[in-house]
Amino acid sequence: MVPSVHRLTAGLRLRQLELLSTLADTRNMRAAAQRLHLTTAAVSKSLRETESLFDAELFHRTPGGLVPTAAGEIVVQRARVLLNELAGLADELAQRGQGDRLALGSPPFLAWTLVPRLLDAMVQGGEAPPVRLVEGRLAEIGRQLEAGDIDVLITMNTPSELGGLKLDGFVIEPVSTEQWIVGCAPGHERALGVAGDGVHRWRELQAARWILPPRPTNARMMIEQLLLEQGLAPVTPHIESLNAITNLQLAERGLGLALIARSAARDALAAGRLRELAVEALPPPVPIVLVYRLREGERGALAALRAAAQRLRNPVTSD
Repeated sequence: MVPSVHRLTAGLRLRQLELLSTLADTRNMRAAAQRLHLTTAAVSKSLRETESLFDAELFHRTPGGLVPTAAGEIVVQRARVLLNELAGLADELAQRGQGDRLALGSPPFLAWTLVPRLLDAMVQGGEAPPVRLVEGRLAEIGRQLEAGDIDVLITMNTPSELGGLKLDGFVIEPVSTEQWIVGCAPGHERALGVAGDGVHRWRELQAARWILPPRPTNARMMIEQLLLEQGLAPVTPHIESLNAITNLQLAERGLGLALIARSAARDALAAGRLRELAVEALPPPVPIVLVYRLREGERGALAALRAAAQRLRNPVTSD
């Protein structure tokens, strides 16, 4: 008989889920008892009660130890999901209790390039609050910003990035600008020279193998706009990947041309792993911004981040 949700809710304890997970790890009642600080008899009794609650044998008792049954595999898997969720809840509550912790959302390429510079600038300015960095696609991070789960978003100020957010009550504050370039491996045919003035034409590049993110990401829309201005058809990427860092690494291996943020490509260019192509036109620089709630702008950790961004934007030079 399949146990009802009411029966499980009424009778199941989280301690029993922890027991099942531990037994699946150790395959031994004595070892599980030691890990859980129980007696072997208590472990055996709790397992029998749990199996009775599920109305199924969850572990085979074999001479070599305990082996999860088919039902046991399912229950253990779900038990671990629930235990992980509980651990996540505890972590979130602990973080909220730590005072002025800054929850900062960012797409991966900015988390790799700009965010470390901002955090370093905060330290140099004498501010080092605890930070929770949330990386991911803007649609998901934007929902977290709107829900108040993150304090500030660092992203590109373009319709493809901010167009889907409900920005009433939010401040959009400039941080810097980002230039996109066309890059490829030093051994790529496009890096080995071009006749004439040494400048690549989009009519030539349009037919090359490209590594691009899918629509409607900002980089994809930028290159399609450039081609449209040249009267050319859109590129069909040879490799399509959403992750900017992955695209950079694929380009370094000679697998195609990529439209890459210069800050993300800086180390690869300096090390000679990537070559920047001279092309007849590049997309205009894209503004990078902080997005945060108006009423939160003067809060301690967020104010320190804004001050760090200001220092990066207007560095003080010595005479």
